[in-house]
Amino acid sequence: MKALGEKYQHNNMRKPSGLQNFFILCSGADKEIIIDCPTEWNKFAGIGATIFLTACLALLSGAYAMHFVFENAIVSILFGVFWAIVIFNLDRYIVLSLRKEKIPTQTDIKRETNPNKKNELISERSRLFWNQVYMASPRFIIALIIALTVSKPIELRLFQNRIDKELENTVKTEDSNFDIEETKRIEDLNNQLSGINKQEEEDKSAIFSNNPIYQDAKIKIPKLENDIKTKEQTITANTKIIDANRYKETRYKTKVDQITNETEKIPYTVWLPNATAVAKSNENKALVAEIQKLNTELSEQKGKQSTAEIQLSQSAISVSTKYESAKNNITQQIENLNKTYLQRKSDWVNANKRSSDLPARLEALGSISSFGNSIWWASLVITLLFIVLETAPVVIKLLTKRGPYDEKLDAIEYQIYIDESKKVDMLNREINEYMRLANDAAKLNGSIRLDAEKDKLEVELRNNKELLNKLADYQRDLANIYADAWYQEEKAKALIQAKGMYNQANPIPTNTVIDQPKIEESFWKQNGSPDKIEYFFRNGSLTDNELLYFENDQMNKGKWNYNSLKDEVEIDLLGNKVNYSISELTKDKLKLTDKLNNCILEFEKV
Repeated sequence: MKALGEKYQHNNMRKPSGLQNFFILCSGADKEIIIDCPTEWNKFAGIGATIFLTACLALLSGAYAMHFVFENAIVSILFGVFWAIVIFNLDRYIVLSLRKEKIPTQTDIKRETNPNKKNELISERSRLFWNQVYMASPRFIIALIIALTVSKPIELRLFQNRIDKELENTVKTEDSNFDIEETKRIEDLNNQLSGINKQEEEDKSAIFSNNPIYQDAKIKIPKLENDIKTKEQTITANTKIIDANRYKETRYKTKVDQITNETEKIPYTVWLPNATAVAKSNENKALVAEIQKLNTELSEQKGKQSTAEIQLSQSAISVSTKYESAKNNITQQIENLNKTYLQRKSDWVNANKRSSDLPARLEALGSISSFGNSIWWASLVITLLFIVLETAPVVIKLLTKRGPYDEKLDAIEYQIYIDESKKVDMLNREINEYMRLANDAAKLNGSIRLDAEKDKLEVELRNNKELLNKLADYQRDLANIYADAWYQEEKAKALIQAKGMYNQANPIPTNTVIDQPKIEESFWKQNGSPDKIEYFFRNGSLTDNELLYFENDQMNKGKWNYNSLKDEVEIDLLGNKVNYSISELTKDKLKLTDKLNNCILEFEKV
């Protein structure tokens, strides 16, 4: 223990080596803090070395993968460097962002004698453990993705020979597929051509089949030929019968000698037909005559058929012309495919040979690594190896105990938190003080402003006293006007009420009919106006009745008042108020006279 204490009693005298500094930098540790924690140097150097080596593998992996994409060494190396920087930064951030919390150990729990506190420590340990698992799970997922990304190009390089062989097999399969596709294309074109030919023949046949002369001759000619053939066969059979039914008879012919003048009978044999032969001979003569007639008719029918064929052939030629373009197009396609077959086959083969890009190689790797075979197990082991490499820094930080670096880092962060809290507290105090002073100033300013407003109001009251007196006079005049209007309205109501009481006391006889014309509840059309103008006087009370004004079917609203004592009407319409006297009122006519300019308006009921 003494030697161990002497080893670290002068920490400021010791410094990490250059390689340690580099790997510590790769680990993401704070150099100013780690320099005071020599016991942590090796741990963070190991984490940094793992991150750095993973980045180196990412460099090789990315460069090799991009070699199949760009086929350019410089571009592949540049991308590999970029990819290595990306992986390095991600790994460094994953380790840097993962913080080891202070979790109660089993020793701390065992030392605690208070059962309640022991349960609290157990609960706190479980909570912090699962919290760390929760915080580390996204980092594990990212590390897993990075491991899969980096490992695949390495697998491609390790299994290159098998992949090349698989690609060759793929090329052969593709070549075979090319021939199959080529044959299928030509067969499809031939089928199309056959279909066109078939349709052409059907159209031609339709032309001939729809011609009655041609069809009649076509039907009769075979029948006539058959009849002629049958009769000829009958004649042949009869001839055999005739030959078979002859009998031999000896006859004599007389010969006179020119010198002696003597006669001599010379015998000779003749074959004579019997009755059957004679009958068959007569039948043959009749058949020959019929055959001559049939041949004549056959010649006529063949002439008709030939003439019809010549005429219909012209229509058939037009049908062929219609299909000629489509047939030539398909024929040209077939010829082009046959001519360019070798060149296209060569291009296809070369393209498949060059098809060694990254997706093709990944597909080939998937083909050869079937589940359970050796390639599959090897690929799995390589992937797991990279997963271990990627997750190793995170696992190391989670499994190792909190060291001096973590304690110093927490202490610094806590000190910063305290300092910032003090600053916030000071700012809050200053703000509260400013608010208090502002409230005091506002109160003082408010009282001053209130006094000023009072003085200003007194001055305005003194200056506007004459105006206020004038306003009071106007208000009195308005009150008098309203009082007079109220008096007139109440007076009119009283008169109407008195008139009603009089009518009740002196009822009109039932045989008396009173039919007084009214303005209200009727449409009145204005005469002498170029526009269509109509009025509708609604209600019929003394004041504030509704007036509907229609001009060319456009409605506006106004008011009208009726003074029954003076027999006058006041109309308030479109902002204009005019008083009219009722000059004439009948069931169908209304005449109003403007009291101001004596203008007369005449209306008739609609």
